[in-house]
Amino acid sequence: MTESEGKTLAERYCSGAEHCCQEVGAMLERHGVEKPDIERILKHLVKEGYVDESRYAAAFVHDKVRFAKWGRVKIAQALWQKRIPSGVADEALSRIDEDEYMTALKDVVASRYRQTKGATEYERKMKTMKSVCSRGYEPALVRKVLDLSDLPE
Repeated sequence: MTESEGKTLAERYCSGAEHCCQEVGAMLERHGVEKPDIERILKHLVKEGYVDESRYAAAFVHDKVRFAKWGRVKIAQALWQKRIPSGVADEALSRIDEDEYMTALKDVVASRYRQTKGATEYERKMKTMKSVCSRGYEPALVRKVLDLSDLPE
């Protein structure tokens, strides 16, 4: 694939949804574009506004909190895997609406608690805590919600 074909493909790809440089580069690589061409294409996309890491990070964080109900830890790890600069990731994570985040956490805790079985109440809460922490929520927040919530049976 030539550089101009790759550029056209990448522009179409970025017009459909928000993508980061790592995703666009991987897509171009799958289509057989050479590495030096990929770098030039990415520079063009950034210059023209097709790709913006901070815009991508903000959208990613918003969607993962609202729809996937992920916690900050898991979101930060996913941004790191996508090679988003740490300053950009930190800025996006700082914009999380605390009320929405706590609502999502409470929903996940209640859901997991209902699904969890345990010989004692302590065991059930610890299994719930482990499960919710695996979704990327901070252990201190999970413990606080578990201790303060009137959990359904």
